[in-house]
Amino acid sequence: MKKFGFLTGLLLMASLTFAQVHKLNETTVEPPKFVGQQIVDSKSNSTSSPICNYLKTNLQNHSYIKEGVVSVIFSINPDGTLSNFSINNSVDEANDKAVIDCLKHTSGLWQAGLVNGQPVEMEKEIYVHFVNSESNSLEEMAQENIMAAVSKYESAKNVKKSVKISSVKAQKRATKKFQSALSYLNEANKYQPEEPAVVFWQACTYEELGNELKKTEKLNEFLDMIDLQYQAQIESVNILVN
Repeated sequence: MKKFGFLTGLLLMASLTFAQVHKLNETTVEPPKFVGQQIVDSKSNSTSSPICNYLKTNLQNHSYIKEGVVSVIFSINPDGTLSNFSINNSVDEANDKAVIDCLKHTSGLWQAGLVNGQPVEMEKEIYVHFVNSESNSLEEMAQENIMAAVSKYESAKNVKKSVKISSVKAQKRATKKFQSALSYLNEANKYQPEEPAVVFWQACTYEELGNELKKTEKLNEFLDMIDLQYQAQIESVNILVN
């Protein structure tokens, strides 16, 4: 099996409750913090986020097969332990498991989030990028799949309008093409999760397939993504791997 380079970037994304310490109606909310030993990058003499450094150190020396972005959500309990791990964006079972196992070893090494000075349970989401240094970037691969999906979508629309075949055959062929478009969009999501273009075209495709429930779900998701009042804080760590 081909050994991929791992982690050219690690994105640590916080939800709105994790962004900054802020006051809401006289309520002071402070995000949880990883208080494990901080690792200093001796080459650049710069200090990255402690949890980013921890994941970098403990994941980069393993071999992985699949590329993509693993997004994991978990709870940080009042006592600093972790629970309720959930994969929000999957790449591969091995990649997903590696990230969760690594995070589980940090249980008890967190300072809980505070509301008015009292420890409370809070959720956190972390993105880990698995990349192959010999391949295109994850963003480029996502765009390639989005373009392929749009091509399938437009082709399906044209088939539906065709007068050369019966309406029944046209509908069957169009449905297959729409389903193929969804497959490409799902693949794009592996490389670039929470990309508005992916969600928009998913909504369009579900509409053509007559799935109103999924169309509405994706439209609402798209509107949330482009809401200018949503500002998630993002940290990035660039890692060179042999």
